[in-house]
Amino acid sequence: MTPGQPLKILQVEDSESDAALIVRQLERAGYNVRARRVEDAAEMRQALKAEDWDVVISDHRMAQFDAPAALLILQHSGRDIPFVVVSGTISQELAVATMKSGANDYLLKSDLARLAPVVEREIREARTRHQRRQAEAELRESQERLALAVEATQLGTFDFDLAGGRIVWSEACRRHFGLSEGSELTLDKYRNAIHSDDRARLDAALRAAKTSSQGRYSAEFRAIGIDDGIERWLSVWGHIFSDEKGETARYVGISLDVTSRKHLEDQLRQAQKLESVGRLAGGVAHDFNNLLTVITGYSQMGMAELSPDHPLRESLAEISAAAARAGELTRQLLTFSRRQASHAEPIEINALLRNFEKMLGRLLGEEIELTIKLDPSAGRFVADPGQVEQIIMNLAVNARDAMPRGGKLWIETSSIYADSDFSQGHLSVKEGPYVVITVTDTGSGMTEEIRAHIFEPFFTTKEPGKGTGLGLSTVWGIVQQSSGSIWVYSEPGRGTTFKLMFPLAAGPVEHTASPRTGEVPSGAETVLVAEDEAGVRKYARQILERFGYVVLAVSNGREALRTAREYPGKIDLLLTDIVMPQMSGADLAAKFSELRPEAAVICMSGYSDRVWPEAQRDGHFLQKPFTPAQLLQQVRAALDGREPARQNP
Repeated sequence: MTPGQPLKILQVEDSESDAALIVRQLERAGYNVRARRVEDAAEMRQALKAEDWDVVISDHRMAQFDAPAALLILQHSGRDIPFVVVSGTISQELAVATMKSGANDYLLKSDLARLAPVVEREIREARTRHQRRQAEAELRESQERLALAVEATQLGTFDFDLAGGRIVWSEACRRHFGLSEGSELTLDKYRNAIHSDDRARLDAALRAAKTSSQGRYSAEFRAIGIDDGIERWLSVWGHIFSDEKGETARYVGISLDVTSRKHLEDQLRQAQKLESVGRLAGGVAHDFNNLLTVITGYSQMGMAELSPDHPLRESLAEISAAAARAGELTRQLLTFSRRQASHAEPIEINALLRNFEKMLGRLLGEEIELTIKLDPSAGRFVADPGQVEQIIMNLAVNARDAMPRGGKLWIETSSIYADSDFSQGHLSVKEGPYVVITVTDTGSGMTEEIRAHIFEPFFTTKEPGKGTGLGLSTVWGIVQQSSGSIWVYSEPGRGTTFKLMFPLAAGPVEHTASPRTGEVPSGAETVLVAEDEAGVRKYARQILERFGYVVLAVSNGREALRTAREYPGKIDLLLTDIVMPQMSGADLAAKFSELRPEAAVICMSGYSDRVWPEAQRDGHFLQKPFTPAQLLQQVRAALDGREPARQNP
């Protein structure tokens, strides 16, 4: 405070003349003084509440009050205001005792020349203390904000001072390395916590940082919890400081637990791998379906032309039966690749399991105890009921084979709402309500290596001849085709749990029309057949021509369009495969309709109509392999403009 500035003083004084003398002394020093005089404790408390004072000047002893009592009141108020004692007479002992109690200074009334310098000094020091406290408070607030930010990001911090032998780990970093409270920290513990397979990678990053100009490093590695034994994936960024000899003296850095991210990456890689295998399996099944179409069709055509007692009829029947069994394998492959036709409808899962319980009991046998626990609130989801039964049966058979000496199998239903946190941790799950089916057995369990491959086609741990390796891949395909998700939890000797989640059905769902039966229809219209597989093309042509149709057969989309432009007569129907070279069936159908808008269109494929919704026109779709009757019924329905007949998968 400088002279000329306002100076507010609170005087604890019972003598008006002495109080006036002090004010005059400060005014002579150049201060613009505003003073208030109090004589007892009550007045002093009221004055402290009423205003902020620059300094308190108190007589040491008064008739009803004294300086020690006034100082105590000031201290209890929590205000940091300089307290100066001015007394007529005071012993050295009393003065020292007053200073020890918290007074800032004392002086005699006979020596007021020191008053102004003392007041100026104490006010300056009080302001310095205030600024320091304010800076400390701001620093604490900044540190608290930083701590909150670090805690929110789950970042851990560490400081390894090799030269000084000092190690500082934040609480989050301790959690990352699985340290219990009070556990001693050493560099050896840190080193041993790093997974043995990952130490070389971290060492390489540290060596590169040591030789670089910036000294920075980053690495990801697995850490085995020092005290809890839990494996975690950690991402670490840090800086290396070297001494004057170039030796490493200090590591400083941050750590982040990225275990959840790693699990999501594993899920993504597995999904991508299965998707790739699915595309391959679907392509193989599609081509195989073309062959089966020819085998099935010609065997049935041959039987139709033979008398019931003809010696070749039995051979053709065996060929047809073998083709049907092969068709089942292709359907399983198509299910895995999510290209198998399905007839979805709302399923009451509890009702389905109740109806399926007796058959499951017979399937499992007496040595396996089956328990079905149904949650009344489980709800319903949209899927093909037959395929859901296939899921349950495949999982039950899998569990039975894992319990050759008997055991227990639980099938449970429940419901769950997957919130944003859950969906972030599960790659294929969107936020919303789900129906959950849990299948648990007490069997032999699986290793992590086996668990990573169980959904792949033809992967099996069973003895040769005891399984195709398509059971679980079929389950996976059905679940994916039904917009569901599946997880497996298993350890050797601890059994296995499969958990399936299907989106809860909301609102009305259209039921698929059931297949029509009846006499095989014929016709006289002109049909353009576009099929790149020569055997299927010939088979379809012979069936249609045998039942009266005029057939124009081509091998690709370009030939079909050229025929549509150049053929002089009427073309009533286009029957096209979807997957063809040069031009897809969907594109062909669209361009053909521009040239011949009056003609009907049927798309056919070994894939499902759900895979090619853009290929459908008025819902006419023919699933391969097909029988002559199915082909003729679908052609007739398209030509007559009727709702198409749906074939059994």
